[in-house]
Amino acid sequence: MPSILFLSDLPASSPQDNTHTLPQAFRLAGWQVAVDSHALRWHAGRVYAGQTPVDAVDLVWPLGLGDRDDFLDRMQLLAHSAARLINSPEAYLLLHGKLMWPDLMPTTHASCRPDDLSRVLAESEGEWILKPAAGSFGRDICRVSANNPAPLREVMGQRPGEWFVLQRYVPSIAAGEHRSLLAGGTIVGSYRRIPRDGLRANLAAGGQATAGTPAGAELAVMETVQQRLLARGVGFAAIDTSGPYLVEVNVANPGGLGTLDQVYARSHGEALVASVTRWLDTAFPRSGPRAG
Repeated sequence: MPSILFLSDLPASSPQDNTHTLPQAFRLAGWQVAVDSHALRWHAGRVYAGQTPVDAVDLVWPLGLGDRDDFLDRMQLLAHSAARLINSPEAYLLLHGKLMWPDLMPTTHASCRPDDLSRVLAESEGEWILKPAAGSFGRDICRVSANNPAPLREVMGQRPGEWFVLQRYVPSIAAGEHRSLLAGGTIVGSYRRIPRDGLRANLAAGGQATAGTPAGAELAVMETVQQRLLARGVGFAAIDTSGPYLVEVNVANPGGLGTLDQVYARSHGEALVASVTRWLDTAFPRSGPRAG
């Protein structure tokens, strides 16, 4: 029986959360499933989560990035642990957020200093979107322009020292976006997210989920992102696209499996586990898990 260890300190607030849907999908597929904290320890040359050596299971799957204060230390431990991780430590360090993907996004500027982005705004025309570089759940996103610069300083002033991106407002993105779940190198499903306020498509911010799949230029962008993710050791991610643009990539804890099931009235868990299993055998060939 294959084994999987999920690392999570997240509250299980909804049956559609990954803390419910992902362990359940693997249990139904016959895997031995354990859940423990992100609080790792290194003892006698091995990395442990609780009492379990992380290299003694077939797959380790962090849900979320854990505590910010010790994030870099944990990534270093995992990098030296010999664990088979759903996403590489490099991916968690470099690919989660917006600063790694500007070539596929609308015109983008970034800074942690309000003066920098205010200057760009004052010298520009048209509307822009301000959003946290590594934010989530649609928080602290606002529309700004040279004629309406006040929200920029207000939002950045509430989070001093944090990086924000200023992106050109694109009507196709405001009209909605597609979320596609990448699991084991395969897109297991996509759905459309329509923003209630014309700005935030995230479901936690009131966006509406409907059936829909990328096509045309949007599909080409998604395929480019997919190739880059696979080259960096990513086995699970969400790719958000709209028209010819990438909106965001989430490799930390992308939601969507429960929403896919709800939108299409069928389970996608079996396909996800099968895709991850195939990818695991290719990405980490070995005879079996190390004995604990």
